[in-house]
Amino acid sequence: MMMKCKEVSHLIASGSAEDLGFMKRMELRIHLMMCNHCQGYADQIKALGKGARRLVGANEPTTEELQKLENEICDKICSHGGGTHH
Repeated sequence: MMMKCKEVSHLIASGSAEDLGFMKRMELRIHLMMCNHCQGYADQIKALGKGARRLVGANEPTTEELQKLENEICDKICSHGGGTHH
């Protein structure tokens, strides 16, 4: 059974996709290959994370600080409907 867009967007926004087991990771990859909307969302989240890291670049933030910033950005996007298109 293919993952639903809502589950995929949550995994992407929360950063928990990295913690998935092999089969779930494969399901996620297959979904992203088949769903342009979720792939676009994943690309946006990745770009936001890179932008956030560039903004704080000189301060050399910790991994925890970067994750917190990315989560805050993702939460704001999701609360405005950015991650729930299906």
